[in-house]
Amino acid sequence: MNYIAHIHIGCHTQTSLLGNFLGDFVKGSQLQDLPTEIEKGIRLHRCIDVFTDSHPLIVELRQNFPADIRRMAGVIIDIYFDYLLMQSWDDFSDIHFKKVFSQFYNQLEQFSLTDNLHFNKQAQRLKSHRWLHRYMHIETCFHAFLSIENRLKNKIIFAERAKDFVLKNSDLLESSFQQFYPECLDHGVRFIQSYVPSLSTREI
Repeated sequence: MNYIAHIHIGCHTQTSLLGNFLGDFVKGSQLQDLPTEIEKGIRLHRCIDVFTDSHPLIVELRQNFPADIRRMAGVIIDIYFDYLLMQSWDDFSDIHFKKVFSQFYNQLEQFSLTDNLHFNKQAQRLKSHRWLHRYMHIETCFHAFLSIENRLKNKIIFAERAKDFVLKNSDLLESSFQQFYPECLDHGVRFIQSYVPSLSTREI
């Protein structure tokens, strides 16, 4: 799942929105230096990623992608599912996305991650432009595809092909999302209910 889904799952499970966002930026060895609630969010993020990548619906969906861009299918699905979540937000949350995003931005303003250039660059963009709501528009997905394509070290040309695929297969993608996402939310809740904080140096 991508940024918006992870933040929404944080809201749904009443865990740190920032922690759920940070899962893409923090390495395992850095967890012991973070507040417990943020660590819990990061571990939930990782749990959701494993659940998503191994879910039969997602595995099958990836196989529908053309062979030449299939290696990017997971990225494309994650980004497009953020758009679909924004389209159906009220079906999955009683809290308006503006309020959730505002809480997330406030948490982001009060946090820093020393020597993590990737996080600091993305955090600055988010704090300056507050662009998460733009995923209400499909064009934001297409812009994200192109941005990722331009950043890849091993050049993979996929943005235009990804755009064509999602436009031609929107019904399949939406059906898969509507089946998958409630299971994803339930999985997140079960993880938090059974969560046991890890033993770290701060607890010794």
